[in-house]
Amino acid sequence: MTNFAGLPSYFWFTSSPPKESAPDDVAYTTDALRQDLLRAEIAWEDCQSNRNRDSIYSYLNAVFSLVAWWEADQRSHERARKALRLQYLGTFQHEDPFAAIIRCTADPAKVDKRTRSKWSRVLRYALEHKSHSEPLDHFIKRKGGINECAGRFARCLGRSGANETRVD
Repeated sequence: MTNFAGLPSYFWFTSSPPKESAPDDVAYTTDALRQDLLRAEIAWEDCQSNRNRDSIYSYLNAVFSLVAWWEADQRSHERARKALRLQYLGTFQHEDPFAAIIRCTADPAKVDKRTRSKWSRVLRYALEHKSHSEPLDHFIKRKGGINECAGRFARCLGRSGANETRVD
């Protein structure tokens, strides 16, 4: 415990608590969105510059953390569409927020629509089944890897790989 007796009075907390609580809605500005997308883009670039096969998990974790936070605010679809507009990318009618952020931050020459769809399924599966305390890479590896997690999510939806619909 800190002893405040020797500190000048301007260090003391003498103000009374506010009578009104602070608003719950803090504005999520366009600049904040740009910074969040930049962090995911940097994770993508780091992952591409590293030849370690597990480096993709750092990028997936950046995308997962961002969309999971938006999901907690119940604003993931709205913010994903805003991110697409900010990057001058067209929006698809039922595009998943994970797929949208992957499209915004990864190189389209290296991540085709099938890969984007698979990663999106993996991240949606993790959002539904991963505990908050378990790191994303541990969860995915424990569940059998990226391909197995994507398959598990498809099975949860009642789809097999042969008749799977597009999840852009």
